[in-house]
Amino acid sequence: MAQIEKLAVDQGLLYYFIKQVRPELAQKISEQKTIETMIVGLGRQGTRHAQLMMEYGTNVTCGLAPGRGGTTVHETIPVYNTAKEALQNHPNIAVASIWKHYSSAKEATIEIIRAGIPIVVLISEFIPLKDVRDILVEARKHKTILFGGNTPGIIFPPEGIKVGMLPDIFQAQEEETKIGPKGVTILSRSGAILYHLSDALASAGIAQNGVLGVGGDGAIGSRFVDLVSRIMSYEHTELVVIAGEIGGMQEELLAEDMIAHPKNYPKPLVALISGANAPVGKTMGHAGAVISPGQVYGTYQSKRESLEKAGVTVINHQRDLIEAVKSKLNKTYFDIEKYYEKMRKKWDARPPVETWGTLITNVMPNNLIIRGYPLQEIIAKKGLLETSHLLIKGEFPNEVQLKDLENIAKEAIKQELKDYSSITISSDISKSLGTFMLFDEQLAEFVMSNSEETKIAAYTLGRVLKYFSCILGNLDDLEVSSTINSSFSEMIYKGLTGESNPDSDKIRLLEAMITACVDHGVTPPSAQTTLILASTRANYEVAVAGGLQAITDVHGGAGQKAAKFFLSIIDKSEKENKELEESTFEMIKETIKTGKRIEGLGHRIHTKDPRRDVLWNLAEKAGYAKGCVEVSKMISSVFHRVRGMNLPINVDGVIAAITADMGLNPKLAKVIFVLGRTAGLAAHYFEEVNTQPQMRRIEFSKATYKGQPFREVK
Repeated sequence: MAQIEKLAVDQGLLYYFIKQVRPELAQKISEQKTIETMIVGLGRQGTRHAQLMMEYGTNVTCGLAPGRGGTTVHETIPVYNTAKEALQNHPNIAVASIWKHYSSAKEATIEIIRAGIPIVVLISEFIPLKDVRDILVEARKHKTILFGGNTPGIIFPPEGIKVGMLPDIFQAQEEETKIGPKGVTILSRSGAILYHLSDALASAGIAQNGVLGVGGDGAIGSRFVDLVSRIMSYEHTELVVIAGEIGGMQEELLAEDMIAHPKNYPKPLVALISGANAPVGKTMGHAGAVISPGQVYGTYQSKRESLEKAGVTVINHQRDLIEAVKSKLNKTYFDIEKYYEKMRKKWDARPPVETWGTLITNVMPNNLIIRGYPLQEIIAKKGLLETSHLLIKGEFPNEVQLKDLENIAKEAIKQELKDYSSITISSDISKSLGTFMLFDEQLAEFVMSNSEETKIAAYTLGRVLKYFSCILGNLDDLEVSSTINSSFSEMIYKGLTGESNPDSDKIRLLEAMITACVDHGVTPPSAQTTLILASTRANYEVAVAGGLQAITDVHGGAGQKAAKFFLSIIDKSEKENKELEESTFEMIKETIKTGKRIEGLGHRIHTKDPRRDVLWNLAEKAGYAKGCVEVSKMISSVFHRVRGMNLPINVDGVIAAITADMGLNPKLAKVIFVLGRTAGLAAHYFEEVNTQPQMRRIEFSKATYKGQPFREVK
């Protein structure tokens, strides 16, 4: 069944409420075509229902949880410490739902009301009456439309907006290609009765344009008398249904107002009153639903008589509801058979596979998208620090930000490595690197004293470059470059190679290869290690060091062996005066006979690595696409001749070929991979601690990309 278009938000009942109390905000909503909502209180229930509200179509713009500011929930919802802070960043929030414990609900609700948010849905129950009194005073003062406390929420099916815990069972008017605004509006003190009434009406083809839980407590923000006349002035509401209960005097107050101001109630009203057979003193599950002995209000009889006197049709069973509504409307709003077919498909559908989200990298066959940008375009146009900022923040830095990051990275290089002489430098680069990071007091101090994550990542890249220069014996060259106002890109080249006065093409090409390695999603072992440590809230440097030490000859170490292999083919070709293709064929054959694998070939996802061509092109433009690059371009087809298998060259193989043609130490192929991946691991660490619960069970295969859609690098 084709999906039909939802009602525009500025035509619906919720917008109508907002316009009545905040016309200037309504104008902005009409221009932006969205109603922004906030969720206050991010415990288990608030967090769970934030996801369900978004799935229904609600724009949950942000959350509020003191002490958790700067984090996100469900990967996309930013969290703030105060309402003031939230409104500074999202000034057009129109609706807030409160999911706080009754002991703190008063303070949270009053803060939201004073912030000027026009619609407040107070889910919390058992709020003390003295606290409710203070809340109501503030709501009246600020002209806030307050639902609850003790409400399941409000839902507007035509616009696809719900705020609260209401299930997805409510039906809007369905026209040929879109949703219509007309229908019945339901108000109820009881959540369970609300659901039943809606289901009963839908089964008869009666649409609902708004279903509102007014709240079940004795004192609530908006009573029937406050809402019914307001709703009846909305042109698309054709009938109102209220679901009342014994206890309190809401229904009697509504009846009195209807008699006193009949012009305010121009549309039919049907009332269901529960508790007809309840004895005096019996509660109905809500603080307000109690029959008061000796009183002339609160009983089933007093409510019925008052409403009927005002001309309202009163029923006490939902089976009578359908007939009462149908007799007044004399029409239906959608095809009942199609409705049942749709609901049957919904009921029979398998529950969705549970997933968790990352905003960083979308890994697809033959494509890598980082924050919406194709990695091949990033490699061609951006540097390592720019890409590091993108990984963490979702956008490239501006000129001022980039300059700041460059200065931080360079300062990290200038700061000495204390007591590094006691560190044993292993032949295993990753092991040595991790040891340096864990013993680096300056890095730990910088992380502790800075809250800006992009600066921490830039400092880390500077320190990792310094570790590598020490491991590779180029520390003096790096430190000299740091004193002559070299760029960070130049420092990278000198720190890794030890060469002085390199040409700009060489510098750019080396950085491009590093940038090509920044990330490959959450499933590589290095990312998994960092995420698991981050989930336990291990220190930043511990988690990143753990990820770097997971980069072994099995994961990320193929480049060094591949570079040596390519060079051996060149050597064989020159010594034996053979064509490169033939030398490649023979070397592959000989290597396979010894039981060894050909490094730099094959990928678990890509049949054509998206980083391949851009690196080849950059190498060619720089004049470093020589014999090894030529071998890298033919090796897959030659391997197929030998083994009959199609194994594409991967990024390790391409980097190995280029570094060999540049005359660099083959060891640098792995160094390039590790330095680039440092930026990605930092981003994954921050995303984990900012968006996910502690000590979660991480099923990496269930990760899904929730970040930016495709966009071009400028």
